[in-house]
Amino acid sequence: MIKFDVIVIGGGLAGMTAATAIQQAGLSCAVIRAGLSLSNPSRDDFVKAGGRIIFDKVCDGVFDGSVLRGVHTGKLGATLLEARVFVLATGKFFSMGLAADMDRVYETVFGLDTEYEEDRSKWFGASFSAEQPFLGFGVKTQDGLALKGGEPVKNLRPAGEILAGISNAGGDASETIRNSALDAAKSIIELCRK
Repeated sequence: MIKFDVIVIGGGLAGMTAATAIQQAGLSCAVIRAGLSLSNPSRDDFVKAGGRIIFDKVCDGVFDGSVLRGVHTGKLGATLLEARVFVLATGKFFSMGLAADMDRVYETVFGLDTEYEEDRSKWFGASFSAEQPFLGFGVKTQDGLALKGGEPVKNLRPAGEILAGISNAGGDASETIRNSALDAAKSIIELCRK
């Protein structure tokens, strides 16, 4: 078992923004980064502040009721990475934070509740250049916490494009993504200092 105050899953703009703010606040933070990112945010400030980047993919989570206790990764296998709080910043479809089959859209790491149009014929715009409704799909939250089975996961805060309603594809949403990450970081820092 390896312990941190905070683990951020996803190393794109939202993940690195949240992780840097958390690490600079004096909390121990690790970023688990796998896959592609549409942005290539600087990791320098995070690493200079003592943050740790783990290039791996989260395979699953270990839950104790409504609390995420830890995660397993592909390379570390049975070794559990534990944290007091987690940030999910895996993005949408391109980075594989969300996936779809013929009947549903789902979050790929923890099976969190997702917000999407149930009528598949309404997932796409009329043409390639039209607004694409599926880009607004994402994880459901309550008071900033991810929902799983309709209940909040007490220590899991989604940030960035994994959230329903946030998409960088229709224009530059960088500020919105960054702000969602900073909001998550602020609440985590306050929680960990109690």
